[in-house]
Amino acid sequence: MSALLPLLILMPLLGGLILLLARRGSLHETVSENVSTLIALGSLALSVLLVFSVANLPSPGADEMQASATDAAGAPPRDANAAPTVAPTIVPKIEFAPDWFRLRLPANASISPDGWQLRLGLDGIGAIMVLLTTLVTSCVLVVARSTIERNRSDFAAWLLIATGCMLLVFMSMDMLLFYVGFELVLIPLFVLIAGWGDKDATSAAKRFVLYTLAGSIPMVLALLGISALYGTEKEWLIGFSELSQRAAETVGQSDQAFKQTWIFALLVLGLGIKTAVLPLHTWLPTTYGAAHPTCSAFLAAVVLKLGLFGFMRLALPLVPNAVSSYGAVILGTLGAVAIVYGAMAALAQTDLRLLMAYSSLSHVGFITLGMFALNVEGLAGATLQMFNHGLTTAAMFLLMACLVVRRGSTRWDEGSRGLAGHYPRLAFFLVFFVVAGAGTPGLNNFVGELLALTAMISVHPVLTCIGVLGVVLGAWYAFRMTQHILFGKYDAGKRSEMPGQLQSNDLGFDQKAVFVPLAVLSILIGVVPLIAINIFRADVERIAKVNTEARQAMAEAATAEQVSMRTVER
Repeated sequence: MSALLPLLILMPLLGGLILLLARRGSLHETVSENVSTLIALGSLALSVLLVFSVANLPSPGADEMQASATDAAGAPPRDANAAPTVAPTIVPKIEFAPDWFRLRLPANASISPDGWQLRLGLDGIGAIMVLLTTLVTSCVLVVARSTIERNRSDFAAWLLIATGCMLLVFMSMDMLLFYVGFELVLIPLFVLIAGWGDKDATSAAKRFVLYTLAGSIPMVLALLGISALYGTEKEWLIGFSELSQRAAETVGQSDQAFKQTWIFALLVLGLGIKTAVLPLHTWLPTTYGAAHPTCSAFLAAVVLKLGLFGFMRLALPLVPNAVSSYGAVILGTLGAVAIVYGAMAALAQTDLRLLMAYSSLSHVGFITLGMFALNVEGLAGATLQMFNHGLTTAAMFLLMACLVVRRGSTRWDEGSRGLAGHYPRLAFFLVFFVVAGAGTPGLNNFVGELLALTAMISVHPVLTCIGVLGVVLGAWYAFRMTQHILFGKYDAGKRSEMPGQLQSNDLGFDQKAVFVPLAVLSILIGVVPLIAINIFRADVERIAKVNTEARQAMAEAATAEQVSMRTVER
């Protein structure tokens, strides 16, 4: 089963590269499109198999993880008479770490005596993100066949390459691979945005890349700081399992608090840009507004989760003392503000692309709010909402691509209106995913948002109240958009088609094959959310336990310091 991990990465990555090279030859565009779709569906099938395996496999025990961590790091085993060690927070259930795959890096002595070893792995959080990535890629490729007019095969090839880079991030088990995939994905994303967007797409792509590269500087410093903090003079640890174990052992230590604080600040700057945390979000509306809707579907559903996944993989398990002290106050507040700010900005839009961009910003606020509540409910809600937001947002952007083909514009004041009577299938799915995105009970987004809000009540009730206001505003702009486009009197505008011709251009079989499974999955998660939550329950419980202990230890230390100060004053 572990051999499937590199295979899942290489299938889309090498497949996209081969298709690009083959297109320079004589490979027909239709053949290239069919092959790319088969590669995407094959990757989806592999990811489903891995998710089922992760859901059914027990987590490795603490002793086993300690042994594998010390062996992989090249560190000497601990004394048998020493105090028992804390179990690591990041525990892969499926791991690929062949002994024969080792590289001697220039800084080899600073990493480990035996060199860098390839380590891929999947825990529950990574598995759910892998499934989201392959699912969205497959859906985008199918819809792109009927909505992109030029160079569809090249679009598919670059999307497969971007998918392979994303999978590398979600399956990496050390900081080196994580960073390589995190930055490598910028290349295909730049091509996708600039190559198939509107007239402003090139400048938007440059802005997106420059923003992300600017965030790479503090992120690199943070990663180096983490390695130095938990390593020794002879070795700097980079493996997530070893690092999370060392971090758990330092919970409550006052000498670690300051060091972790500046590392956490650097992570907020580096990951905050990818997450579009206020006020680092300005790249998001311009990029989504300029890119092709199918490309925006991948950006909003998958790429936007890179920063959020980085917080779950780097910040929460590796610097728990700093996160417990400042996470809820800083990022929880920013998340609550983003919910309302994004919803109000969406209300002011007349372009569906910009509305969806600010809507994504608002919904990411719910994820941030739940994540930095730092309890099991909040972390489970945040992880589930990352998946839920990916489903509904991808569906909305793909439906937008179908709308552009049929009405000629994404603006409400341009193009035809009252389309529900002419495109009943498209209208049905649009209303369905609008309702799902608005957090209607019985559908997927409701569960994630409810968990995030209830988790924050015990931490900061005021932030919860702000988040609830965002729910109301979100329903307002979503239904307002639906009313303007789908309902009312039909106005053909500059289009010359007759209603009978319009009726025959409703969603085809291939497009329905995309939206029906997404709708079924949204209902399934909304009705039986434990199907998804059980995949990553053990992982979020470990992260929540470490951060809860850190919060309690830091609170006790602050109380003791106050008592000491009062004693001195007396």
